Amino acid sequence: MATKNPPIEVTYKYIDGAHFFVSDDKEALGLCVAHCDLKTAYEEVAYQLSALFEHNHNEETTFSPTVSFDEFKKFADAVQLLAKGTEPSGALKPTSIQPWMHKTPA
Repeated sequence: MATKNPPIEVTYKYIDGAHFFVSDDKEALGLCVAHCDLKTAYEEVAYQLSALFEHNHNEETTFSPTVSFDEFKKFADAVQLLAKGTEPSGALKPTSIQPWMHKTPA
């Protein structure tokens, strides 16, 4: 039976036309996913977290976001609309920290 572990916190930022997902969580050291397409970046996070977890901890683990892509896209679209014109560099100050759940196979 797979065991549940505490979630990994992943931070989302939109900077200069790219969607970034990074983490300061000690369990996900090295995570940095960026792509101009939000869905591509969002889906890549689970793959990269799995690869990092296997590399950093020598464990096979599967990750999944706590919210669906469609729910997250609504949030990201709203934040981008609010931030237009407020940051000349294109960087958004508001960010989202989302927990990503993971399970270790027994």
